[in-house]
Amino acid sequence: MGAGDFTTETVRFAFFEREQEACFRCRRSLRFEDRGIGWSAHHRKPRGMGGTSDPRIANIANCLILCGTGTTGCHGWVESHRAIAEHFGYLIRGSALIRTPASTWVRREDGTLWALRADGRAEELNEEE
Repeated sequence: MGAGDFTTETVRFAFFEREQEACFRCRRSLRFEDRGIGWSAHHRKPRGMGGTSDPRIANIANCLILCGTGTTGCHGWVESHRAIAEHFGYLIRGSALIRTPASTWVRREDGTLWALRADGRAEELNEEE
């Protein structure tokens, strides 16, 4: 496991506890055994070429469970629609110094707005917040 990679514990917590065995974006049901094919752990703020030493990259607030791979499903959508995905909080530019995973909200496909906290919780927000 390299710098910036999610730990097994982080992925398990995000998959089972926070996302409740569903894709964060579309809420499609997932099976843990299908990791790497049916779903993957997505870095909102990318690790970059060669990895990183930034501890926020491996933090659970930076982790989204998305159906598909980097080329299929919601994960593929994020990777192929990067400007829109950034607008909705699925991507955070690597050069963004102020925007961190814990301070950047994410909008689900159903329109709800979420804050991913550093302690692993996902909190639904009102539009006014």
